[in-house]
Amino acid sequence: MSLLITFEGIDGSGKSTQVERTRQWLTDRGFDVLVTREPGGSELGEAIREILLNPHWKTMTSRTEFLLYSASRAQVVDEIIRPHLNKRSGAVIVDRFDDSSTAYQGGGRELGLEDVEQVNRFATGNLTPDLTLVLDVDWETSRRRMGMTGDSPDRLESNPRDFFERTRQAYHDLCTKHPDRMHLIDATRAVDEVFIEICSLLEPRIRL
Repeated sequence: MSLLITFEGIDGSGKSTQVERTRQWLTDRGFDVLVTREPGGSELGEAIREILLNPHWKTMTSRTEFLLYSASRAQVVDEIIRPHLNKRSGAVIVDRFDDSSTAYQGGGRELGLEDVEQVNRFATGNLTPDLTLVLDVDWETSRRRMGMTGDSPDRLESNPRDFFERTRQAYHDLCTKHPDRMHLIDATRAVDEVFIEICSLLEPRIRL
């Protein structure tokens, strides 16, 4: 069987840590695991990522931003994700996928969740994750954790608080809309507690 797992959430939610733990967990159970990210994941996608996150492009419009994300997504799906899912016991973990655009551009940029989801389906060729884990933290926790890294904020991270509040709310709305696939996880807890919940959601899916 193949498995597509996506991790979502605003910055500072701990996605990178849980992605790596999940990679090892699936590998230990016999899966051939590929980890990739969005935007990026392919050579072309990484070039698009540099544009999207570069603070120089302050004049980028919301629609342009969304379409660039969609272009990167279409490339990584066709070039990287689908071929790996076609392998025996192929599992792909993606750090952000199409729900990021729905939350960030549909919610945060206020382009509209339904309109963005429609374009997402085209960009992914209707590829839908088997499980989407939304690591949920409030804005204060996000800023505190991001500040601990010492890195300068990129173009997306430089947005005001209300942008991230709208994005977070959009994630909550999506989990309500797609309860079979999307699960909201309180990521303000200890790393081990979060991972235990992730494992409890993964277990039923690897038995299918």
